[in-house]
Amino acid sequence: MKRKRNISRTILCVILFTASSAHAGWYEIRNYAGTIGSLPVHVSLQTYDDINRNTSGQWRVDGSYYYDAHRVPIPLQGKRQPNGEMQLCEAVEPVSFGDSPTVPAASPTHPVPCPITLKISDTKASGEWRDGRKVLPIALHQVGSLNDTGLETPRVVGVVEIPMWHHTKNHLLLGVYQSSMDCSLSMVRLRLVNIKSGQIDRDLKFDCGAGIVATPIYANVYRADNPRNVTVIFQGGYHGMGDDRDVPVEP
Repeated sequence: MKRKRNISRTILCVILFTASSAHAGWYEIRNYAGTIGSLPVHVSLQTYDDINRNTSGQWRVDGSYYYDAHRVPIPLQGKRQPNGEMQLCEAVEPVSFGDSPTVPAASPTHPVPCPITLKISDTKASGEWRDGRKVLPIALHQVGSLNDTGLETPRVVGVVEIPMWHHTKNHLLLGVYQSSMDCSLSMVRLRLVNIKSGQIDRDLKFDCGAGIVATPIYANVYRADNPRNVTVIFQGGYHGMGDDRDVPVEP
């Protein structure tokens, strides 16, 4: 399993290194809080303007969001237009690191696989969520952002908590990203949020180099073979393609 993950990561990183060798990194993240209908949500979106400029990949969007009352992350995949409009699909979490989230086909119980339309405007986003039966307004405001695609120090604004695509039986996994004089960018903590209660059960602290290897930032923490652990990707490893470390999270 580890070998397959490393091969997949090597292919992905080689492709993106070719497109971004003149830049420091590949993360363009905006985090939002707000509502879908009357329900509070947290939304994280990743775009690829810098590393895929003037290619079709420039308009790709990855993301993850969760309802504050349920705390189970929903992967997002979609596209955006030059005017900032986005069409986002709700996907199923990847099976492993080497896979992408899967957007289910339309079905009688899930007639609209891509229910979210958003228009990004400065530090706000608005739109609609449609499931074929009802239409709910979306109102979001930006609470944090991260951009490390330039040659200078990464710009981290506000609190950047990344809801990873994977979760455990009991916990939502929030990667907390920061930049400092000693470490240009890193996931300094992995916050374990109890899905049932919403309480923070643990804050796992990491040294510099955690959570900045996988190109979609949401794939830097994923399910381990042992259900009591998660796998966190650190810099280093075979040919610098990442060092997978299993971290205990469940009792």
